[in-house]
Amino acid sequence: MPLHPEVRDLIRMLGDWQKEHGVPARSLQNFPEQRHWGRVQYPLKKAVEERPEVEVERSTIKTRGGERPIRVYRPHTHRDLPTIIFVHGGGYAVGGLDDVHHEALRLAASVPTNVVSISYRLAPENPWPAGVDDGQDIVSAIVSGAIPGIQTTRMALGGISAGAGLVAAVTRRFIELGNSPIDLLIMLSPWLDMTQSLPSASIFGQGNFLEKSSLDLFAEAYRGRDIALDHPELSPARHSLPNAWPATIILSAECDPLADDAALFARRLAEADIPHAWRVARGMIHAFHAWVGQIPSSSIDIEWMDSRIREWCSSRSFRV
Repeated sequence: MPLHPEVRDLIRMLGDWQKEHGVPARSLQNFPEQRHWGRVQYPLKKAVEERPEVEVERSTIKTRGGERPIRVYRPHTHRDLPTIIFVHGGGYAVGGLDDVHHEALRLAASVPTNVVSISYRLAPENPWPAGVDDGQDIVSAIVSGAIPGIQTTRMALGGISAGAGLVAAVTRRFIELGNSPIDLLIMLSPWLDMTQSLPSASIFGQGNFLEKSSLDLFAEAYRGRDIALDHPELSPARHSLPNAWPATIILSAECDPLADDAALFARRLAEADIPHAWRVARGMIHAFHAWVGQIPSSSIDIEWMDSRIREWCSSRSFRV
């Protein structure tokens, strides 16, 4: 299927905006510059910044790498709510809590659920395993009661793009330790194969918002010098899954260099007989859900995901 007309309009608008503001191609920017332009560009998303029914708290959690900022989203309800720990994307090198603020708000209001949005140290200043270490430490702290009033008996771990790859790595670590607290994984536009050798990386790797050249830069920054790109914590789709793997929801995009990452990971889930639900958003691009203000038709796919999460939180099952 070709790009959705709203997606084509978005790509055209972003190209015009970048020319108007003299933004260099991402491949010509260093990582501090990429972080800067990402912040400057954020208002173009037309994202919902406030929901009166959700209270937002800013806090920190101590990790082996130091204090990490978090945000806690609590719906105004007296119901006993589950918890979603949510991880931002950005190729392990850019992005932060602001990038997923609107999605954390929506999840808190839509499911409803308490959401803890977490940060982690970024590459290249802090390559692997820093981000996974931070994620593991934060989840462990939350399970141990670091955030008063947050339920830890029904807990999901979700992430976008590189954040989805990070939650897969954190989950594998907990399973290997024999004490995983995660009941559900939520993966949006997941980056799960850092080798970039699956067909979609070439088919959609140019002119479809996310460029393969950018992914290559992110991969080299994150891997450091002591790890192979096909390592299970970098490319979980290339490895079989343990039987203790939690139920998983995947929302991927058809016109995404990472489309086959999601497909291969869904195959791994099926091979291991893990309950899962996977939806491909037709005509959409990488991280389209972050641009729902510009791509209103994507709300159908987003509601599919929220509904699956809602079903799992209420009954520990969902329709595929």
